Amino acid sequence: MITREINPAGSFKNWDNAKIQELQNSKKSNRVGDILLFEDDRIKVWSILLKPGDQLPFHKHTKNYTWICLTQGVAISHYENGRIVEIKYQKGDVSYYDHDTKGDFVHDLKNTGDLLLKFNTVEYK
Repeated sequence: MITREINPAGSFKNWDNAKIQELQNSKKSNRVGDILLFEDDRIKVWSILLKPGDQLPFHKHTKNYTWICLTQGVAISHYENGRIVEIKYQKGDVSYYDHDTKGDFVHDLKNTGDLLLKFNTVEYK
């Protein structure tokens, strides 16, 4: 995974008005994927499928989680703090987010490439 910062945290300089409105009007759901594949008393397993141009709306991460990218592709993510990043994913990229030390955050994810982007995300309760 290669990340390139487009806009720093604390600034909305490179945000267009429509994206700011989208953030302000969003419900900031805790749905961190398209499809809930599995849930028990310890985990939730989500699937994310983004065709070129598709977007996972703004959502809030409130738990520790792990994601794995099942395909390669390119996406842009806008964060509630103003940060914008472009991410180039490779099949097999994986990451763990430690909510206990880093806290909640809100972001979206838009497939800006030409290929289908697929992820699985495991949230730990």
